[in-house]
Amino acid sequence: MKIFLFLAMVISSGMATAQTALVTDAARVNMRSGKAENYRVIRVLPPSTEVLVMEIDQDYAKVKAADGETGWVLLKLLTIRKTNAENTIQSQAALEAAQKELVTARVELANLQREVEQKQSQPGSGAPTSFLLLLAFSTFAGGVVIGVLALRAYYHKRLHGLRI
Repeated sequence: MKIFLFLAMVISSGMATAQTALVTDAARVNMRSGKAENYRVIRVLPPSTEVLVMEIDQDYAKVKAADGETGWVLLKLLTIRKTNAENTIQSQAALEAAQKELVTARVELANLQREVEQKQSQPGSGAPTSFLLLLAFSTFAGGVVIGVLALRAYYHKRLHGLRI
């Protein structure tokens, strides 16, 4: 059922190709009778004017103004908005991807919990920890002894064997 609804939304969004767009805030835009600079200017669109994009061809977009007049505008001077159907499809795709990642993360978490439980239930699992502590302490003690002997040898050499 979900797949059917998803396909129906994709098909219906493909039929509705018109998108809304806004003229950029920085400029007044010429709407021309053709898709090049040498065509006649039909009208000038003020900044933030909302238009309906009918067709996009290379660098120009065929737009329809609010009063129904159509013409061509340089595409880089428009900010095209996504339609609700496109936003819905993208949101659904992102939701499905997130749900798949969540399922994968839950499976990994369950596997890791099982591994921890198995390691904790094994007899002698505390032995390696105590062995490491004993090894660390003996290494520290050995370092202290070597340091004292090295310091003694240094001062003995520096004083040339004289006793103070």
